[in-house]
Amino acid sequence: MSRRIACALCLLLLYAGAVADSSEFKKAVAAERKGDYQRAHYTFSMLAGQGDPKAQHALGRLYEHGRGVQGNAQTAMQWYRRAADQGHPDSEYRLAVAYAYGVGGYPQDNRETVIWLKLAAEHGHGKARKMLVRAYEQGQLGLPRDPKQARYWQRYKKSKKTE
Repeated sequence: MSRRIACALCLLLLYAGAVADSSEFKKAVAAERKGDYQRAHYTFSMLAGQGDPKAQHALGRLYEHGRGVQGNAQTAMQWYRRAADQGHPDSEYRLAVAYAYGVGGYPQDNRETVIWLKLAAEHGHGKARKMLVRAYEQGQLGLPRDPKQARYWQRYKKSKKTE
């Protein structure tokens, strides 16, 4: 019986921590919207250090745009990479763009661009799907023209939109 109580308490504490983190994240987003970038940076940094992919992405955004910190594309991309490695679609898309244009210390690399675009598209990122459709329609990013693949990504977009 005491083992069940201990397990229940552990689950309750984990849930309470997740709710607190969610609340802190929302406060940081509100601070960013109000232009209080230092407060946003502090909170995003704390949450990002705990492995929160949304906070890692938000921190990358602050560095990319120089909000409350010295703008630094390379640092931004490092934070985007951490979030992308956890399946964060917006960060996957930002990495795809970084590889497409050679931004933030990333070399221009069509293969990596397509890999990250596909991951972002599979995770529901609309712009990533549109870029894949265009790339297959026009033979961009080192991909051959492939109407079948273009239609696949177009349909994928439509099927995900209705969910």
